[in-house]
Amino acid sequence: MDEPEADDKVVTLNDIKVAIDPNIEMYTDGLVLEFNEEMNSLVLSGNESDCC
Repeated sequence: MDEPEADDKVVTLNDIKVAIDPNIEMYTDGLVLEFNEEMNSLVLSGNESDCC
């Protein structure tokens, strides 16, 4: 994973620091950071908007 850009907002989700691009921050409300065992990766879930 990359280091945060200078204008990113850095938050802690489930004890994991996450950098959020300010251009998409408005779409992150209600998202949950989870580990998906099938995919063996972290996933964001919970926002059903078709913004992206």
